[in-house]
Amino acid sequence: MVRRAMDHFSYLIDEQHRFLLIGIVLFVMAGVFALSGGTFEPHSGIVYRAKEPKRFWWNVVAYFLGGLLFIGVYSIQNSN
Repeated sequence: MVRRAMDHFSYLIDEQHRFLLIGIVLFVMAGVFALSGGTFEPHSGIVYRAKEPKRFWWNVVAYFLGGLLFIGVYSIQNSN
């Protein structure tokens, strides 16, 4: 059973599927940030929905669109 789980994990880490994995991670991050009320910015730290709502929602939308972009690239590459 462990071998089967490792096969699935190596499938996602495979070079061919890296864009899908990045897209899924960005979607999950957007969802977690939207539900928790705080997003991460590299140089500013955490931006809270209550203190700066406009900047917060821009960050959530950026993570969401990033996920769409990476999943779109994956689907274009594997549409053969």
